[in-house]
Amino acid sequence: MNTMISHEFINDNMMGPNALMLADEVAGSLNLKPGMRVLDLACGTGLTSIHLARRYGVEIVAMDLWIAAEDNRQRFAQFGLEQQITALHQDVNDLPRDRPFPEDHFDALISIDAWHYFGASSSFFDNHLVPFLKPGARVAVVVPGLKAPFNDGVPPEMTPYWQSGMNFFTVDWWRQLWQQSAFLRMDLCTESEVNGAAWQSWLDCNHPYAIRDRAMMAVEAGRYFNFTRMTGWTDK
Repeated sequence: MNTMISHEFINDNMMGPNALMLADEVAGSLNLKPGMRVLDLACGTGLTSIHLARRYGVEIVAMDLWIAAEDNRQRFAQFGLEQQITALHQDVNDLPRDRPFPEDHFDALISIDAWHYFGASSSFFDNHLVPFLKPGARVAVVVPGLKAPFNDGVPPEMTPYWQSGMNFFTVDWWRQLWQQSAFLRMDLCTESEVNGAAWQSWLDCNHPYAIRDRAMMAVEAGRYFNFTRMTGWTDK
């Protein structure tokens, strides 16, 4: 069995800017140790789940709404990780009503390149995730966003590529949002240092969406986009 994550496997399973690069920026803040339980929220095709399970020996629930759990199980089995990573098809907005895991279950939560789709409200973390995180559980999130707000509207050259509901915000916007949580304490909120490399890795692959994004990023030319990395812990 091939236990290496090959360049080809990563390229075949990327869904956006390189999630492994982005995850490595914040994973150290989670203080992960073998046997700890981690929620990989909106894990996509499970690249980050595979990476963290192999590197840190943690047990992971790989949860996603867009990717079928069976598809992810097959990917995890390729690395012999089907007992270490549990694939779950679940809408985070249906938590905690659905209760797919016990209260105070997870030691840590990570979410890469997805939080902006569902977590751009001050009540999200408290309403949907707090019950399942242990007191003191570490949290690490990386989201795409903007270097500065578009106070005068979307720049004309970016208008053809802009979509409503993109939820691209600045570092300051995310900092202020997280500070409104009753249960989340922040210790870092800053720009990613691998923004350019993560985007370039995505643009170099042959995913149809990556090919589509090449024109957008040529126009953007490093002027507008960034990633915000945020880390903290639950205080409950």
